[in-house]
Amino acid sequence: MFDLHQAIDREANMADFCITAVRYNKDREHIEYVHVREEKPKTLGAARMVSRAFVADLIRLGKATFQTRTKADDIWKLGAQVHLIDDVYLTTDRNSTERDNLGHLPEF
Repeated sequence: MFDLHQAIDREANMADFCITAVRYNKDREHIEYVHVREEKPKTLGAARMVSRAFVADLIRLGKATFQTRTKADDIWKLGAQVHLIDDVYLTTDRNSTERDNLGHLPEF
């Protein structure tokens, strides 16, 4: 069912899932958990908290694709594709920096 509060900005090359928020470890050295939502035809699925390692495994194994999304004015805006560095770090930037880098996603 289409919900105006869950309206989303669509792009042709959509991923399977989107990451909408992050949680860092206690030392703020790396992302520990992310909020993941399924990309659906007219809306996004409910947020699910999953570990960064699980998302990295899905990407590494070619089982799922991910992109970031941010919400502005009740519309989910498309962000960048999520990639891996060293099969461990989630990033939207392919600069090979060994750290998590998902832009400026909100924290939960």
